[in-house]
Amino acid sequence: MLAERARGRTWPNPLVGCVIVAGDRIVGEGYHPRAGEPHAEVFALADAGEAARGATAYVTLEPCAHHGKTPPCVDALAAAGVSRVVVGMRDPNAEAAGGADRLRAAGIDVEFVGDPRPFAGLNAGWLKRIATGTPLVTAKSGMSLDARVAFAPAQRASMTGPSGLEVTRRLRSRADAVLVSAATVVADDPALTVRNASRTHAEVQPLRVVLVRETLPHADARVFTDGRAPTLVLASELADEQDLRLLSARATVLRWGSSDGFQGALRALGVHGVSELLVEPGPRLLTALWAADAIDEYVTVTAGGMAGAAVPVFAGTADRESDALIKRMKPLEAGIVGDVSVTVWGAQSRLGDE
Repeated sequence: MLAERARGRTWPNPLVGCVIVAGDRIVGEGYHPRAGEPHAEVFALADAGEAARGATAYVTLEPCAHHGKTPPCVDALAAAGVSRVVVGMRDPNAEAAGGADRLRAAGIDVEFVGDPRPFAGLNAGWLKRIATGTPLVTAKSGMSLDARVAFAPAQRASMTGPSGLEVTRRLRSRADAVLVSAATVVADDPALTVRNASRTHAEVQPLRVVLVRETLPHADARVFTDGRAPTLVLASELADEQDLRLLSARATVLRWGSSDGFQGALRALGVHGVSELLVEPGPRLLTALWAADAIDEYVTVTAGGMAGAAVPVFAGTADRESDALIKRMKPLEAGIVGDVSVTVWGAQSRLGDE
């Protein structure tokens, strides 16, 4: 799908693709490449040129009817002379909705597809943020066969090797933001960046988010000094104000109330425009996420070895009912990348009957 080409680049906007068809021939294609640039319809109309007159525009999301950073797409479609617009799903954003009515008022036929679910799936994170104010959360853990994530506490370890790094690269490239705890920054000093297959840094990087409850990481950490990507410090009210002022020269600072738990931090990120959040948690953060029922998808990357008496992936209590596990997640996908296995789990409470 055209819209997928911009995955990880458009936040806070949704992914949108558009195709212009005249007769039985595609005459124009386009997608929204990133926030601040023209929308999909504008690129597709430019590609079609005069062939757009009298043609049908197929677009994944209802064309916008408001003036934001760019003019309304409904005006561009009307000016180009398209005769019909087929829409994948309605725009739930009250600020931008109403495009279908505007098009009909301009004499253009508008049709919505019968099943909007594939198009909703394209923008699951954006739709969740619009509906709840919080991003879709994907957590990722790399571990040994016996579910250990490090050989010693607060010690950096490469449990899944180069293949695990490739999985992480793919996940980061699809995310609006990548979040780790301050403890992870102290222990691992990660860059949290995306590199291409050639090991060069990708042109577009996700926002790096450091979650702070009380203790801030050192200002010399790579996420604050390497200049590779923007960094945001998400700090609770317990964090020292003076230390935060020192960090504010190197990162954006957002506050959240610790009494609200992790959901408070997620709401702060939602207000900031983050729709797709990748969390790379240590055991304590994973436990907090699990306790808050904040994980929509959980990706496990497992290497084929035992780590023995090392640090377990989870530090909480068991989900159990009598002698059985309460199965809070359902496997959605599994595969092999190099020499590691990868499984994607979805939260049962959010999967419905699908």
